[in-house]
Amino acid sequence: MTSALDSGTARAASLGRFYLLPDALTIRCILTLLGPKDLSSLMLTSRYLHVFARNDLVWRRLFFATRDRNSTRLVFRGSWLLTYLFPNPEHDEACVNYLRDNNTPGIQDVSSEFLHHQWLRSNTSFAHFYPPPPAPPTPAIGENRPVNPVIPVENYDDLDQETFYRRYGYPNRPVMIQNSGVESWPAWEQWTLEALAAKHGDTPFRISNIDSDNEPSFRLCFKDFLHYLLYNKDQDPLYLFDPYFADAVPEMELAYEASTRATHSSALCQNILVLIFSRSSRATLDHPIDGYLLDHNGQAPRGTRTLLEHQHGTRSSLDTSDGHCKYPPHMTPPGHDPTSPTRLTSVAWYLDVYPFLPQESRPIEIVQNPGQTIYVPSGWWHMVLNMDHTVAVTQNFADDSNIIQVRQSMQADETETIQIQRWDELAQKLSMVRPDLAPALLPSQEDEQLQRLKAQSSWLDPHSENAADQWHDRVKDIVQRSTGFTNPGEIELIGTGENVCFLTAHGFVKFFTPFHDGHDSFLSEVRANTILAARSAGVKGDVLAPPRMLGYGYLFDDQTEWRWPFIMTETLSARHPVDLVESKEFMPEDESGYSVLLPPILHTLNYCHSLDLTSFLDESQLDTTFDQPRVSLGYTARCLEAAALNHTRWRVFPKHLLKLLPNYLPKDAMAVFDPSKGDAVASLVHGDVNPGNVLGYLDEEDEDFRPLSLIDFGDAVLKADPLIDIVSVFITILNCRQDLGMTKLLLDFWRQLGAKGDQDPKRTLARRCMWHVLLWPSEGLSLHLVRCVPEVGEMTTWEQLEQAIFGWWSAL
Repeated sequence: MTSALDSGTARAASLGRFYLLPDALTIRCILTLLGPKDLSSLMLTSRYLHVFARNDLVWRRLFFATRDRNSTRLVFRGSWLLTYLFPNPEHDEACVNYLRDNNTPGIQDVSSEFLHHQWLRSNTSFAHFYPPPPAPPTPAIGENRPVNPVIPVENYDDLDQETFYRRYGYPNRPVMIQNSGVESWPAWEQWTLEALAAKHGDTPFRISNIDSDNEPSFRLCFKDFLHYLLYNKDQDPLYLFDPYFADAVPEMELAYEASTRATHSSALCQNILVLIFSRSSRATLDHPIDGYLLDHNGQAPRGTRTLLEHQHGTRSSLDTSDGHCKYPPHMTPPGHDPTSPTRLTSVAWYLDVYPFLPQESRPIEIVQNPGQTIYVPSGWWHMVLNMDHTVAVTQNFADDSNIIQVRQSMQADETETIQIQRWDELAQKLSMVRPDLAPALLPSQEDEQLQRLKAQSSWLDPHSENAADQWHDRVKDIVQRSTGFTNPGEIELIGTGENVCFLTAHGFVKFFTPFHDGHDSFLSEVRANTILAARSAGVKGDVLAPPRMLGYGYLFDDQTEWRWPFIMTETLSARHPVDLVESKEFMPEDESGYSVLLPPILHTLNYCHSLDLTSFLDESQLDTTFDQPRVSLGYTARCLEAAALNHTRWRVFPKHLLKLLPNYLPKDAMAVFDPSKGDAVASLVHGDVNPGNVLGYLDEEDEDFRPLSLIDFGDAVLKADPLIDIVSVFITILNCRQDLGMTKLLLDFWRQLGAKGDQDPKRTLARRCMWHVLLWPSEGLSLHLVRCVPEVGEMTTWEQLEQAIFGWWSAL
């Protein structure tokens, strides 16, 4: 046996200067740039270079870089080297003496970890793989683990449209559906590999090649694809995934339209689809958003890379079992980098990442058997592991529950003008068919304002690399105005929120954007920071003081439509010599952790709620050019006026509750908050207490998060209902947990403000809390609530929902 030392010496002697490079870099990035003559010369140079230059990955890429793209024939010869040399049927006689073998001839004393992984991924069988039993559900919701650890299996007859929508469509839950009639489709018998080859062998279909930038897809006769399927050993095999197969063979479209009780197992979803994507809309789209796809993912063990779709999807398996791996939208799969151009295949992920996952990071898994259909909601990360040759029918579609995500995905890239035009045409048609969807489909006043602003020279895209120098000039200007320093030091863009935030050597600079009443948020934050700074001498105990404001104002004069209001505050590190993080990165998982996090937050809210505002409300201590701040009933009235339209546009709650919303909302602001009836009044309500606005550090000794500062008073309200902050803390920090100890602490704090409660049965505590959720000026609080309580979709009335979330408070 060759020792490691001898192997290293032989490798150095054989590779020369290439010895210094990783084998993967040499093969993937260098040898794939060479032509056939250079590769042939390298084969004659040394043992290692012979093996590297014969690597099938190199010859596969060379083949697709040079092949005739008009040809629909490809005869796979067992290796890509032989296929490159003899690609067409007329070469059959010339290569008759060559073995159909893709294994590199055995060369002694060649050791390579890269080649070992390549061989392992190509030859490992998953035919008998079955996922382990799921972990028990966890009581709290966190960012680092799936929420629903089990995918249920439902019988088709047990699901009508409404039940499916409320149980799975609205809460965005995956489900496996069985006994739906797939076995009665003509495709069940007609779409075996043998039958397809016999009937459609000469028909070209679309083949996907995920390993090629030159030719990511091409047309190939089915018989040639089947031949490749049987003899290849590629770790990233070609696969048939054709959204337009019915154009080539119209009769195939009838193979899954059985005349039984269900045309296919996703008929529940299809009926919803038809309501939104009519036939005329489908033609206008010219996009396979709702098309059925013939999906043949190739030889086992193969599968997809990690995918995230903005449409819902269904997949009906016709012949073999497949493993499905899912992660919910809020959780990026371990080992997967969404920003990386290279992504792991399912085989690579199962071999290199899956065995080493801790229990809390394991995916939600299920095996799909022939005849079953799996429903994958939009936004879910999903991966399919084929355990054998697989034929499946897949569908992507939009409905009431994900139309917002579809809109965002189609409008995400402003350079994709055709895609944006498709959406605009589709939105116009859908708004006529479904007027109730119009607020979610058509541009809002804010959207129209943003389009105007983007056409002006003063507008800069906050996240455009091309605008980085201009943003740095703006930050430098603000730092000099606020502090007098001409050198801001290193400027770092931080955060991904709606406002534009920069960290400098002298402080934190935030520019307010027009989104979500950005100018009002600016005024509120300036007013709150001014009040808190004037009262800072009274701060005692563990109050989470905000950073000190160093300056505020407008970047431009009033000649521009958006003047870019800004504030600059000190960096907290100036007072706290620790690395500060947001509490959302380290949310507690038990009551002991909350006992550290919650009391300082409540002490801070108590301080804000109890401030003496007499001088600030009677004598303006702000620049007179600033408007009046958000105050009391006037602010509540504005939120109430906008609530119904906002929720129709956001579509966070299920459609059956949205229909009932106008009758559930209060008739006027005083029904929500009326000090004359004993409702407690808070001097300064923060308005958006959530884990992202609580900064602190992780105590290395006890591993508890220790809060130090409460930031972002952009939603602050004066002389308002303290329940606004109570509800926010309960939903975003306690995650709606029915933990009597922590929630009682929260309610005791509210009662200390002098809240007396109300005997009016229409103004119960639970109803007032639910009203505050619905009056929230942005969708963030509603989104967090329905994630914490996914059963919202199965609740039939707002009264039932309010009791489920807040009704038990009255017993504390």
